[in-house]
Amino acid sequence: MPDEDHPRSFIGPVYQVKLKKIWCVLLILVTVVGVWLLQDYATIESARRDVLMMDTFVQLIADGRRANVVLDEVLVEMKRLEALLSAHAVGSDVYRINNAALAKVTVSQETIDVLLIAKDAFNRTGGAFDVTVGAVLKAWGFGTDERRVPSAADLTEAMSGVGFGFVEFDAAEKWVRLTHPATRLDFGGVAKGYIVDRAVELIAARGVKHAVVDAGGDVRIRGGRPHTQRWRPARLARVGVQHPVEREKLIAVVKLMDGAVLTSGDYERYFVADGVRYTHIIDPRTGLPVRGLSSVTIVAPQAAVADAIATAVMVLGKDEGLALIEAWPGIEGLLITAGQEIIMSKGMAAMTELVKD
Repeated sequence: MPDEDHPRSFIGPVYQVKLKKIWCVLLILVTVVGVWLLQDYATIESARRDVLMMDTFVQLIADGRRANVVLDEVLVEMKRLEALLSAHAVGSDVYRINNAALAKVTVSQETIDVLLIAKDAFNRTGGAFDVTVGAVLKAWGFGTDERRVPSAADLTEAMSGVGFGFVEFDAAEKWVRLTHPATRLDFGGVAKGYIVDRAVELIAARGVKHAVVDAGGDVRIRGGRPHTQRWRPARLARVGVQHPVEREKLIAVVKLMDGAVLTSGDYERYFVADGVRYTHIIDPRTGLPVRGLSSVTIVAPQAAVADAIATAVMVLGKDEGLALIEAWPGIEGLLITAGQEIIMSKGMAAMTELVKD
């Protein structure tokens, strides 16, 4: 017979009761967590939007929680920013500055942000990037319905207002003033990249981990390329670099997990007059369209910075342009000359795969 007074006689039953309680608690926890995970997984979506915006084809791809709702919100914000920063949109900040007859103009924080980026790029590039070339672009007919080679007198007048020294602004009080009557701002070399950056920042703020925003060659990646099986880690995103002559082909593929890849080329917008080809990328030091490089691809943390550097390198040419890239921390580049020579910065080869016929 069991010893009624022996304490071990109660260990078995008590332990079993406690064990049953623990299993019940664990089962409840697993059930609750499982339901939560299923609900959360149900909010994970793959979304895509293809729209015309900023005079180009814009594509947004996102994979994450409520991705469809997030992309709709992002498109609204991108259109708002375009309306603020376009030199050609009546009522935009840039339009009002250009038509203020040297008076101070109160502007948005976004316009101040772009001016700060532009000023830094102007200083770093020795004036090879300059947003005050608006009048020169107009003299060549870019941004208008009539492309033309300007007369020497028209070009001289337009060039008289070129120089960031003719732009005054106060970042705290948010006002801008042009100090020369011929100065006109054009954010075309930086605004698109800035808008792409803001789009990705908004996507990230809404909790979406994987996204691609491509605005006509201004590409920003967040979180690489996700696997179709979401429990597996994301892969490097692959961004194609268009061949500057055979436009239907790629000349290289750039692989990265996060950051911006931007290509600027002399084939994007141009016109031909008397057998001479004139590109829309203007050297702000001479007022003339650039020559020597067919395209420049820049990899950078932000698209706005990549945008400005790509333009500056097109202006500087292969030697000075490559030196600028090598001297700018966190920047890599791929240059293609008019003779189809491919030149890469020291760190570019590690992330670039050249495409062979």
